[in-house]
Order: sequence, then structure tokens, then C-alpha cells
Amino acid sequence: MLTRVIRHLLASHAKRAAPDITDAMALLQQGCLEEAEHAFRQLVDAKPGDAELHHLLSYAQTRRRRFVEAVSTLERGLELAPDRADMYYSLGRAHIACRSFSAATKALYRALDLAPSWPAAWISVADALASLDDVDAAEDAFLRALELAPENVEAHYNYGNLLMRLGRIDKALQCYDRALKLKPDFHQAFNNLVYVRNFSDAYSPERIFEAHLEWARAFADHLTSAADSNQFRIAGGEKIRIGYVSANFREHAVTYFLQPVLEHHDQSTFDIYCYSDVQIPDARTKKLKKIVSNWRDTAGMSDTAVWQQIRRDGIHILVDLTGHTENDRLMVFARRAAPLQVTWNGYANTTGMSAIDYRITDSYADPPGLTEHLHSECLLRMPEIYMPFAVPQEDISEGSSPVTQHRYVTFGSFNALSKVTPKMIELWARILVRVPSARLVILTVPEGRTRARLLGRFSHFGVEPSRIVLKGRLSQREFMAAHHDVDIALDCFPFNGTTTTAHTLWMGVPVVTMAGRNHVSRVGVSMLSNAGLSQMVAQTEDEYVSIATALAGQTTTLLHLRQTTRNRMLEGPNMAGPRFTSFLEDAYKRIWSQLVKATAQTQ
Repeated sequence: MLTRVIRHLLASHAKRAAPDITDAMALLQQGCLEEAEHAFRQLVDAKPGDAELHHLLSYAQTRRRRFVEAVSTLERGLELAPDRADMYYSLGRAHIACRSFSAATKALYRALDLAPSWPAAWISVADALASLDDVDAAEDAFLRALELAPENVEAHYNYGNLLMRLGRIDKALQCYDRALKLKPDFHQAFNNLVYVRNFSDAYSPERIFEAHLEWARAFADHLTSAADSNQFRIAGGEKIRIGYVSANFREHAVTYFLQPVLEHHDQSTFDIYCYSDVQIPDARTKKLKKIVSNWRDTAGMSDTAVWQQIRRDGIHILVDLTGHTENDRLMVFARRAAPLQVTWNGYANTTGMSAIDYRITDSYADPPGLTEHLHSECLLRMPEIYMPFAVPQEDISEGSSPVTQHRYVTFGSFNALSKVTPKMIELWARILVRVPSARLVILTVPEGRTRARLLGRFSHFGVEPSRIVLKGRLSQREFMAAHHDVDIALDCFPFNGTTTTAHTLWMGVPVVTMAGRNHVSRVGVSMLSNAGLSQMVAQTEDEYVSIATALAGQTTTLLHLRQTTRNRMLEGPNMAGPRFTSFLEDAYKRIWSQLVKATAQTQ
């Protein structure tokens, strides 16, 4: 949307035909961003009263991801032209990039005061409102945008993202499908159409796998067919260069499981590279950069440029940590950036791509013979857990079981609301009916219509709303402390919790899960089995209800689990970073050695 504004500015300035302006615009259009910013800075210094030059300078700064500078430039420009809706819009977008959502909302509403029928501004204010957890206002803004522009692709896509977050999965899928019909080459819409099906119990694992293959046929396979794999130097006798690719080298679920591996890699045998698409680095990013000697900041780079960088680095094994989630680099993998390519950690399903050779897992999440037909990759099973969890930074004790204080059991759901399907509500209601004194705490539920809708569903199944405690999004420390109020955690399916389950077990709270037929519905099996808690794994919905209700009557067991589960985590495979890394390195060496031998035999 911002580019449309800038396109208008470029056309407007082109009419002036001033050589210096033309040269600066040419640099901007050619992607010479540093030079373009310098040129526009000189123009602004020469003509400090020209608001549009400030706008163009801010665009060059935004393209360089210098968002704070862009905000300052736009604020100066608006002092010169206080009634420019397009500049308020750009200011709002820059604030969003800085994660200053209140300031973004203020700027965007000012743009809408000046241009109330501007769909792009309604979409952007909806995005900012959603980030502030004002989801009702965000939904109203999306609906206004769609009323003004029913064929607006971005409105359908972004509205789908909001609906997914609120657990309205079927409606979200409709939005992605509509966006894709309007723009068939919309990569991210198709990505989300594939990804979000993992949350729905309306699709079989086989149908979800076919959706991944459909995505690959649409976006990846032709790139893989055209890739030149003959330029790789494949030989033994040197350090194996491993490249990890992610936009989540920051405070994110991926790093909770990746950091122990980066910390324990054998530097005498492996050279480790990280290709980081982090847009706004944080303290976790800085910590990871200190661990890894070869760090490449790739945010803002094209897929081709990232592919070229990986080729220049001579990576032997390239590891995707994103899959079909936001800001993926699957197109880099589709072009075959390394001789061996692996997916791990960031996505709980197959990529569907022929260019990805292996997927790292374990025998609990992917039992031999059960899930091979649901993968385009070969499964590389670790001997224990498929990824280790890092000790949380928050120094919070397990506390005591609240049942000893309240004299009633409290169940809890710590997963994202997107995983709370109608089936989960039905099963949780069955549990509450069978344990009439119990309460249920559900996190990540925003205030307003979403809470009313959720409580209405429980009422439909005979559960009084007073027995349901709903909480919104919490800080990480608040999230950890919330476990002090829960005796038994109830996992979701078909998409199990991962980071949430690890945190919950760390806090001494037992988790009841149900085993499914594919990886996304077996993560709980892996974590609980590796913690010695396989008795918490149900095979059917009825057994899920029975395990939870039976445990609610075992106060002594709950107290024992609260006191011992953290040690189970610390002493077992779930948090054995050094041991897991050794297993992973053995796997890397094995698949690299196999490729070296196979290559030698063909030469």
C-alpha cells in the first residue's frame, strides 16, 4: 500500500524534471537505497520547506529499515503540510514497523479524518488495533475496508489473519481463499491457506498433506526443476558448514528450542551460519549473535540475494526454521541453495517441497510407518526428543497446587486461541460437567465479542460462565506466573501446544493431551513421553475426558507432580541440549557422508 503512495509522489516529482530529483528517484527505483537516502537527504537540506521531499526521504529510510528515522522525517514533513492524508498514512505505517501501535493508530485515524474512504488506511488502522488487542475495533475496521473495496486483496488476507488468531478458523480460510482467487500468485495467502488447515479438525492429515503439495506445485517446483545443482562442491575432509535460516532469531518460540543447539555445536567439526530475517532485533537476537561466529543479516534482501549469499558461503546443509509460517524463505530453498536441505523446529508439518531433503523429528511425533506418507521429505528421527527446550529466563518457582487453597480443581488452557476449536470447547465442557466444582482458565482471549462468543458456547453445553476465567494476552513473566493458578493443563488438538507445553511442564503443571495421526497432533505425545508422563496421553476423545476428570480427583498426585515435574524436565531428554546436539550432529555427519559417497560413485 505504501508503494502506491510513493508511486504517486514519484510521478508528481517526475513532472518537475529537475535532474537532481530525477537522479534520486532513479536510485530509489533501482534499489540503491543508501545512495537514494543520501540523495534525498541533500535535496531536503537544499529545500527544507518541501514536504514531498521529506516524504520521499522517509520512503528511502523505510526501505532501509530505518523506521525511527522515517518517523522523524515524516513528522517534520507534516509540520510543513499538516493536512496530508498520505503522509499521516506513511507515518502510521512507520510507527507500526517500530511496534509503536498507539502512535500508529493516532496517525492513521488522522489520515482517515482527511480521507475517510481510503481502504488502505482502514486496513492499516485495523492492523494497529489488532496489535493493541482491540480486536472488535480491528474487525470493524476490516469490514469497513471491505465495504469500500470488496476486491481488496490485502483486506481479505489481513482480516483472515485476525480471524485465525481469534480461533474462527473456517472464516479465516474463506478469507485466504478469497484473497488467492483475487490474486492467484499471492504466495503468503496460499501459505496461510495451507498452514491454518493444521488448526482445523475438518481436514484429514492426508488432505492437509495434499494442500502442501498443491502449494509446492504452484510456487516451488518450477524453481527446483530449474535449479543448477552441479555447481556444488561435494567432498569430505573439511568442516561441515551448517546454515540456519529464520526470521525468528529473536524472542520467539523457535529460539527456545534452537538456542541450546547453537550453544553446544562442536566448533571443531562444524562451521555454523545464521541467516537472520529479523526486522527489529532484540536482546535475544544480540545474545544469539554472540554465540554464532557467522551471522548474516538478510532482512529486506530478495530471495535471489539470500540464495546468492548462501551459495557464496558454501553451505553444505541448509536448515529451514520457518516452514509455512510468516516471513518464510522457502523460495530460497526451492532454488536449491545448498546440496542438502533440511526443515526443523519452526513448523509442525511437511513443507511439501521436493527441494527439502529431510525433516527432523522423533519416533513419538512421527512413529515409523505412521506418517511417512504425509511428508515430501525423508524423516530424520532423533533418538529421543526432536528438539530441546532451553531453561526459561524468568526465575519463577513452580509454586504449590492451587487445589490446596481453593478446595476445587482448576483446569487451564495456555495455548493460543487459534487452537481452541469448537471440538475443544465441547470436550472441556464435558470435563467441567463431570467435575462440577472445577474451574477453567483460558488465556489469550481478548475482551469484547470474542469473550461473549466463547462463554456462549460453554453455556450451550451446560457450563455456567462464572466457572470460566478468561484472560487476555500476558507478558512472558505474567504467562509463567499464571501457572500458579492452574492444577491441570488441557492440551489442544488437532494442533498441540509446543512451547506452551514445555513451559507448563517446567512450571510443574501436568498436561493432558490426545495422540493424533500426524506430527501437529503428536507433539504432546513426544514431550510427555520424554518427561515420563505417557499416562497423560489419551488415544480417544473419551479417554482424554476420562484422564482429565480422574486426575482432578487425585489431589496427592497433583501435589507430587507439582513438586517433581520440573526435575523430570531438567533431567530428561526435553532439556538435554548437549546430548540432543550430539545426536543432531551425528545425523548431519551421516547424511553429509552419504551424499559425499554417492557423489564420488557417480564421478
